[in-house]
Amino acid sequence: MAVLKNAPLIYTLGMIQFPRVPGIERFIDPFLDKIRNQYPLVDEIKVPIFNADFSPQGIQIGQSESKLWQFMCVDRKWGFILTEQALCLHTVEYLDFPHFAKRFQNGLEALLQIPGIAIEWMTALGVRYVNLMIAKANYSLKDYLDSWVLPVEPPHSKLSLVEGAYVVRYKTDVGELRLQSLLNPQYTLPPELQSQLIVKNEWIASRPTTDFALIDIDHYMTFSQPVSMKTKDVLKRLKDLRSISRDVFMSVGTEFAHKAWR
Repeated sequence: MAVLKNAPLIYTLGMIQFPRVPGIERFIDPFLDKIRNQYPLVDEIKVPIFNADFSPQGIQIGQSESKLWQFMCVDRKWGFILTEQALCLHTVEYLDFPHFAKRFQNGLEALLQIPGIAIEWMTALGVRYVNLMIAKANYSLKDYLDSWVLPVEPPHSKLSLVEGAYVVRYKTDVGELRLQSLLNPQYTLPPELQSQLIVKNEWIASRPTTDFALIDIDHYMTFSQPVSMKTKDVLKRLKDLRSISRDVFMSVGTEFAHKAWR
């Protein structure tokens, strides 16, 4: 399968979820010890968590805080995020899936090898690819993107499209896939991805002054019951998620775009 060296990919995320690890803080230093030759920079942030409880007084809404840690390489192009129930690898320098999978494997094996952490089950897996499509001089987005994924043209000649979106969810052979095609949004990275960590990494691109589109593909699988975690199986499942995601991305582009992306 050909590598799309010139694809407009700006952000990639791979994630595995597992049952909650109580007191995850005690495993942060051992995890860093295993990966700091590649990821020596550590960021720690607190994020709010909202919850609802039923009581004789009715539904009570509460808020608490949870911590997450980011372990970055020196140039801040690659990093792991660790929470009490998830490990993520994200990057703005994706090369190809084998390279991404190898990094993910190294981080996951380092985590699983920590004495006492006892992570043996997984509850979900996912990948996400965000592409920023900017038409080059003398071309329009219609030259690059198939008509089915572009917002519908205005029904009246006195209207001109300024901003629009096409959002859809699909069931796949292995999970669920969400596709967003966003024309000229007010941002260059979906808002839910614009965390403190992303800002600190300086991964948010400036908004283009010409027409552009975000092509955001999010493909994941969840398990009704936790599944035994074996690294080989994790990588295979990630590859399956990635393969279908790539096929969807290729269907979004025109033949002209396919040639430009190779």
